[in-house]
Amino acid sequence: MSEERTSVGRAEACANIALAKYWGKSARGNNLTAVPSLSLTLDALRTRTEVAFDTAWTADRVELNGEDIYGPGLDRVTAMLERFRALRGEARHARVVSVNNFPTAAGLASSASGFAALAVAIQSALGLSFTRGALSSQARQGSASAGRSLFGGFAELLAHTDEASPVAPVHHWDVAMVVAVIEAGKKAVASTGGMIHTAATSSYYPAWLETAPPLFEDVKQGVLNRDFERVARGMEHSTRLMHATMLTSVPPVLYLRGPTVELMHAIAARRAAGHAEAYTMDAGPNVKVLTLTEHLEQTVEFLGRFGGVTRLVICRPGPGARRLGIEGSLADARPLGEEA
Repeated sequence: MSEERTSVGRAEACANIALAKYWGKSARGNNLTAVPSLSLTLDALRTRTEVAFDTAWTADRVELNGEDIYGPGLDRVTAMLERFRALRGEARHARVVSVNNFPTAAGLASSASGFAALAVAIQSALGLSFTRGALSSQARQGSASAGRSLFGGFAELLAHTDEASPVAPVHHWDVAMVVAVIEAGKKAVASTGGMIHTAATSSYYPAWLETAPPLFEDVKQGVLNRDFERVARGMEHSTRLMHATMLTSVPPVLYLRGPTVELMHAIAARRAAGHAEAYTMDAGPNVKVLTLTEHLEQTVEFLGRFGGVTRLVICRPGPGARRLGIEGSLADARPLGEEA
């Protein structure tokens, strides 16, 4: 155990959005994924987290966006703290304060940025020195997609694999992703519960397990070759297949809303007419539209007048999770996304 009474660490991480989706856990357990995934880290969707260990505290406490967290959310954070405490031989309890600059639990990957920032902040507070891959493994055990947020640009997490790895850096491809927010509220079915239910009840789930890996390879080659049309086709197909498994679970897990589906139709028609735009949705109703930076203005103009869209956040390829200094307050340091 450290002889210090108090030690503090801070970190920042960006959310990532999967272009090739994962949905479902590996039979091997330990929060491993059943299929591979490939993501883009987004610069405008950020979490900042402070972790403090102190000898005076008798229990862990977690605060998110100014509210204390209890129940399963607290349990997930405590589990990560326990893993690090075991590695360090640490006995002190912790206070965790985290701030998102975007809606939480709304299908915008807040758990990805949250657990990535948490892993880096804990390491900093305890004076540990892990490789980025090892930190990715720790973050992944809290939230599978969080393993990818340790890396900037494009990253992959292979099926049944402990840690994510980089695919292409931030400046590899001049693309942007516009988040069209349809509903910012907390979703009724959390992602993990939705995955377990889908795997247990959807007759389409076995087909998803077979189809997702070749789709992942297709999207990856499209990213490496900067082939927008190839990525667009694979990304959209991956999204539709993932949501098909949810829709065919019993009872169905239905995240999509009317404007979500209407946007799918509209974007498909626009790309057929020559616009460099493609859609993807995670476990939520909000639509993320991938485009080329040279086409960004047209995409923003289109989405800004689309019925049912309440807010736009313009994102570009973002950096991997990083340690921060401990001066000032998290609220003062809270980053703002570029909105339209």
